[in-house]
Amino acid sequence: MNDNALKITPEFIIELIIRRRWIILVPFFLALIIGIGLEIVLPKKYQASTLILIEPQRVPQNYVQSIVSAEAGDRINTLSQLIMSRTNMEKIIADFNLFSDPKQAGMYMEDKIKNLRERIDVRVTRDRGGADAFSISFRDQDPQNVMRVTNALAASFIDENLKVRESQALGTSDFLDSELEAGRLRLEQVEEKIKEYRKTYMGELPEQLDTNLRMLDRLQENMTDRQQSIREA
Repeated sequence: MNDNALKITPEFIIELIIRRRWIILVPFFLALIIGIGLEIVLPKKYQASTLILIEPQRVPQNYVQSIVSAEAGDRINTLSQLIMSRTNMEKIIADFNLFSDPKQAGMYMEDKIKNLRERIDVRVTRDRGGADAFSISFRDQDPQNVMRVTNALAASFIDENLKVRESQALGTSDFLDSELEAGRLRLEQVEEKIKEYRKTYMGELPEQLDTNLRMLDRLQENMTDRQQSIREA
């Protein structure tokens, strides 16, 4: 084994760092200066997020079946399409005076809507308890707009969900009403047929058997008495 082989020791490493310190310090300070410069020059971006929990049906399904059969992810995707619609995006832009900067004055409405949609993020999550939830995030340079638009989006999601549930509940109620009316009509038809049957076969019905037998017994007794009277006469 070569005795002149280089031995790496802590003292050797410290000495090497001291001798080559400029190779380490110069890139470090350059990166620090560039980072500070970018922090000053680049526009600041703010992001706000809100988490909405999806509560399951509280009434046991043994008593009332749930009117919502779709999965949480499917329902949220449907609501997202409603929220991201052109009408709702235009309303948010008008309500919160977005794209009011003079540099953005020449933007077409389609470009504004596209830019707004790209800064909105909706994600389905699941908490530790296993409950379904979804988060809504929005990014913008104005922190006040970030907060207000995020709250407006959350409120829109809740309102649209209530509308969908109300529509489903009304549809279920109409269906039950129609089924109840059809059942009532069928019951009336059956009762009418029973009445006609009773009129046609009066005295021959099964529930009249006991009455008929008692009447027969009385008639036989009367006939026996009359026969006895005739014989005596």
